[in-house]
Amino acid sequence: MKALVLTPHSLFKLSQFSIGPEWFEEYGLPAENCGLKRVVIKDMVYFLESDRETDETPLIVVNVGGEDGVLADPTTRSTILERIITVGRSIYTESVSIPMGWRKHQEDCLFSIQASSREWRTRVHFDMYPRGRNDLYVFSRLDDTHSFDRLDRHLTIYEKARSNLTDAVLTQCAEQPIASRAGITLSQRLPQGFVQGATLEQWYRSKLTKEQREFVDKPHDGPVRLRGAAGTGKTLSLVVKFLRDGLAASRNPAGPIKLGFLTHSFASVDLVNAIGESLDSKGLLFGADPNVKLEVRTLYDLAHKNLNFELDQLEPLSLDGREGRRLQAELISATLKELASSSIVSAQFAEINQELKDRWDLAVSVDGGRLVAEIMNEFASVLDAEGVRHGEERGERYAKGSFPRPTWLMALPTELDRRFILEVHRRYRRQLGEMNTLSVDQMIGDFNLFLGSNRWDRIRQRDGYDALFVDELHLFTSIERQTLHKLVRHNIDAEGKPRRPPIFMAYDLKQSPRDTFAQYGEGDTTLFAASTGLQNSELVKLERVFRYTPQIAEFLADLDATFPAIDVPGEWEAYSGKAELADGDTPELRVFHNEATLFNTVFAEAQKAARAHAGGGRRVAVLCASDEQFDRYLPIAAGRYSQGHLPIMSREPSSELRHSGKRFIFSMPEYVAGLQFETVFLIHVDASEAPLDASDGVRRRFISNIYLGSSRAEKTLNIAACMTRGGRSDVLDMALNRHSLTEVAVPKKPTTKSR
Repeated sequence: MKALVLTPHSLFKLSQFSIGPEWFEEYGLPAENCGLKRVVIKDMVYFLESDRETDETPLIVVNVGGEDGVLADPTTRSTILERIITVGRSIYTESVSIPMGWRKHQEDCLFSIQASSREWRTRVHFDMYPRGRNDLYVFSRLDDTHSFDRLDRHLTIYEKARSNLTDAVLTQCAEQPIASRAGITLSQRLPQGFVQGATLEQWYRSKLTKEQREFVDKPHDGPVRLRGAAGTGKTLSLVVKFLRDGLAASRNPAGPIKLGFLTHSFASVDLVNAIGESLDSKGLLFGADPNVKLEVRTLYDLAHKNLNFELDQLEPLSLDGREGRRLQAELISATLKELASSSIVSAQFAEINQELKDRWDLAVSVDGGRLVAEIMNEFASVLDAEGVRHGEERGERYAKGSFPRPTWLMALPTELDRRFILEVHRRYRRQLGEMNTLSVDQMIGDFNLFLGSNRWDRIRQRDGYDALFVDELHLFTSIERQTLHKLVRHNIDAEGKPRRPPIFMAYDLKQSPRDTFAQYGEGDTTLFAASTGLQNSELVKLERVFRYTPQIAEFLADLDATFPAIDVPGEWEAYSGKAELADGDTPELRVFHNEATLFNTVFAEAQKAARAHAGGGRRVAVLCASDEQFDRYLPIAAGRYSQGHLPIMSREPSSELRHSGKRFIFSMPEYVAGLQFETVFLIHVDASEAPLDASDGVRRRFISNIYLGSSRAEKTLNIAACMTRGGRSDVLDMALNRHSLTEVAVPKKPTTKSR
């Protein structure tokens, strides 16, 4: 084959398929009717909509022939295909930008990206305007960087692909031969247990609950909250409302309308697109109606777009991905060591409280560990969020103790303790400046200032949204929540009064692994404070759970009872999920002798379960509740289970999950939020992660991780702890005493290492 040729709609449709390695031999379609047709003309495979009657459409042409064929390398072609889909979305929809981690390099209409995260020198090359047309031509994959003017663009392949399009549209296809279907099937499930097949209207009429329909029917006359435990269908309800409101505007046009769907991570953007494209028969997400614009993106992506950081050659760190978080932790850890190496600084802060001094010494001699995590939380929750700076008025108030801080942050009882944190922050900011970069907290702070500027006031009616849909609100900081109402256009009602912003928000505070939803800073900055513009919003509560068994729901109810009380008036209430699935097994706890026994046993069991499961490895997950142990296990798993597992190390797009085959998933709870697995092994629920004497903030974040990880399981939940790390955490005591969790004996000696 010389080329793979697709329309934008058919390219994005590939996201709904599970594609194996055999597919790249023939590029076939699945046996099921998927609304596409496959036409082969002169060694070129065309994927077009079955009902397409015109050749007036943009094309995505992928050169697959020759040594520099884009999909020639078996080790990277699945990843490259997913990256082509993302690039296509960035060009033809308003749903995503090309992630910064892909190291995009552009000159005029040509650009290149990394082929995969593992092969940073290998580049895939694109032409956004081949021969001056609004097409996307993916013309080569090369193992090293090259000057664009020296590249062979193979334009004759593109020209033939474009010239044969009319014949491809007119060709009536018979049923595809069985051989052409090898390696591709319609995915059984999308994330969150969403089953494909039903239309948008069928979902609304017969599949949504009464409470979900109540939310979907809410008019655009003010903010509305959708609150529910994990698995109650919050994201699905948001997507259905997002699409139905867009369809209503399309059927009864009253002028152009722009609806925005904001999430906290690229993984959630991927989830929303997957559900939306399955339901969007009219193609509104692809711009089918010029009067209805639907945007799906992260808040960070929106900020980056509006602030034009590229012009200043600035690149923000991404807390959304593990690499960004690790880099931030490394900067703070390096700062702590720098402070300790200075005799002057050591003398200056010699009288800080003993607990903080001991943790500083530990961070310098061994590892930053918990202190670095606590400092990161202090930066995100107070210093960066509220613009507190060393040597400025707010910094002095912070040092003197007159600047409000929530009690569940790290203990800083003395003025010298707080000045120590200000000094760490000052040096950390200096390092960011030397790297010519910004933290995400700093970028959002600048974005909030931009949204209050005269410049935004002039363009708000043009670039703002008519309504906003926000998923995972519990992951947004106070400063991020303050941006939401400013993104909505000013609207005036019939009486000349300004309308309240139509913002529809889904959240569950107990799924937040951070304290950033909580009250901090000046004045009232609680979840729906006046500063957010979201006060007095309507509330719809969801209680029916569709994702896990009654036994897992019972365990989550007992785990819920261990959450530290937090003052979020009206928002922090007892778990009330009512499971709709059939009965299953009671969750089990095993306490292993040491880390080696735990790792060998659990990973071997996960591999066996993944190979036996009809849905493949994507239905089995090992989730680690410990950052430290996750980092330790990653290289070990990469060597011992290189072909047996798929690591997910960030909240960036996890499309590779669809092609995991028989590999089980290894990740942390935060990185698989929104995804669902039939079987979950939740490991290192250890006492050392959140001891009894830890702060409320540490314990709340740990319990949220356990809650989040446990609620990813549909039918089987296995929890593991380790004696060498303090044994099982006391947060499991309630569940054990009430028998919603059963402890199972394990061998005391390490098992034989798996190969």
